Amino acid sequence: MNEPHTRAIAVPIQKPLDASPHFANEALIETDALFRDAPIPILIEDWSGIKAWVDSLRNSGVDDLDAWLDEHPEVIQKLRELHAFVDANDATLALFDATSKEVFFEWSRQLLPANRFSNSQVLRAMFEGHASCQGERILTTLTGRKVPIVWRCSLPKDIAQYRRLHFYAFDVTEHKENTDRLQALRAQIAHTARVSMVGQLVASITHEIGQPLGAVRTGLDAAVRWLDRSEPNVAEALAAFRHASRWTDDIAGICRRLRGFLTGAPVEAVQLDCAEIVDSAMLLIASEANAHAITLAKEIEPAVTAYADRIQLQQVLTNLLINGIHAIAAVSAEGREPLLTVRARRYNDSQTLFEVVDTGGGIQALQPDAIFQPLSSTKSDGMGMGLPISRSIVEAHGGAIWVADTGASGTRFCFTLPCSARAHGPRSPVAHATRAAANSNGGLL
Repeated sequence: MNEPHTRAIAVPIQKPLDASPHFANEALIETDALFRDAPIPILIEDWSGIKAWVDSLRNSGVDDLDAWLDEHPEVIQKLRELHAFVDANDATLALFDATSKEVFFEWSRQLLPANRFSNSQVLRAMFEGHASCQGERILTTLTGRKVPIVWRCSLPKDIAQYRRLHFYAFDVTEHKENTDRLQALRAQIAHTARVSMVGQLVASITHEIGQPLGAVRTGLDAAVRWLDRSEPNVAEALAAFRHASRWTDDIAGICRRLRGFLTGAPVEAVQLDCAEIVDSAMLLIASEANAHAITLAKEIEPAVTAYADRIQLQQVLTNLLINGIHAIAAVSAEGREPLLTVRARRYNDSQTLFEVVDTGGGIQALQPDAIFQPLSSTKSDGMGMGLPISRSIVEAHGGAIWVADTGASGTRFCFTLPCSARAHGPRSPVAHATRAAANSNGGLL
């Protein structure tokens, strides 16, 4: 079994034909030429004195070189007295814009001054017994150019070989410029994203408080009309004022919830009567529905409840109702009944299903789900924020929202919410399973 291996090591090794000084000199000349003409900068330095100092420091009981250097920062400069530059190849001279070795070595101490960060890479590798070390630094050439480099050096075991340590330098100017451009591009993208986020936030606030502000105005106008009669009806005026007051509370609540979204505040869910919430949402949009002669209808299962934030659930319903009004108003009423219906019923042991159905002309989009993306709107004057906000709210409650049906005869939006505190949870698997079932069966009927 070992025979092939035995044959492999039995191959005779050819000895040099002549090991005379003549051939040794030729080899040395060839090595010098390879060093001189190497395409990368190579600098030979004498670190033997520093190596001896590092070994003595370790033998004295120091076990943390970095901590020791922090306490004695002046040592980095003093160690230069134990260091010497030995040789440099042509690529090194070109790197430093030096016209000759004499010029380079005359200025070498200024071109390569003591540097704590770079020098400590070599010291630490020596101290810990590593076979190599590497680091980075920015050089200043004789003509004033700034050149970022990465350097690398192999560390021998024999201390005598530290008299000629070879440091290889790699000019990374182009890489650094590309990195800087990439970082600048990332910063620009981040800035654009922040501007976009601010724009979306402003659009969100404008969209969400627009409807209740309109309702406040309607209530105040109604109160003025009741009081401006020859025989003022104080009771009706007070009722209008109370409605306006409640809607201002809703505006404050919406702003508070939006701030909560930004700070990641938890949902303030409570057990809600679905019929009461649907009535509140319909009251908010009643005047706009009347302006377009749209009939509002509701089909609420008795005693059905949802575990949700009251203001946020009202926002979702209001957004969907407003979309329904706009969809109906955008098409001819001829041959169709302008009807907007809200349904709510228990879907299963953990979820309540809401449906908002309009008799408009359907969603004019290739992918209906695209309307849930921010700033995406099928209306010329739409902000594209109502449905994204609605989706964020529903999913924060652990529910799902989707377009169940859309076409020339109208659109049906569906969303689910937990029906109790026990069923409540962010992005619950049950909610997403419900949506999948609805999509596969053509809707929850």
